[in-house]
Amino acid sequence: MTKISIDLDRVDGADALEKIEEAMDEVGLGEELTIKMAAIDAHHSDEISDLLARNDFDFQPIGSHDGKTYTITARKK
Repeated sequence: MTKISIDLDRVDGADALEKIEEAMDEVGLGEELTIKMAAIDAHHSDEISDLLARNDFDFQPIGSHDGKTYTITARKK
């Protein structure tokens, strides 16, 4: 299974969504896309979740135990 990972320095704005769209194009059925961001940016992740849902991805957001990282793991349906 292929795993593609993106670390976002900045979550809000078109640049982040464009980076995710490019990565989504590389993800095949059943493959995994991991999107990481600082936990303080998690409140901006709604646009990312909406983008994933519109493009037929199942996803699960997960906060780290230390409260510093927020990760969305997505798989193409």
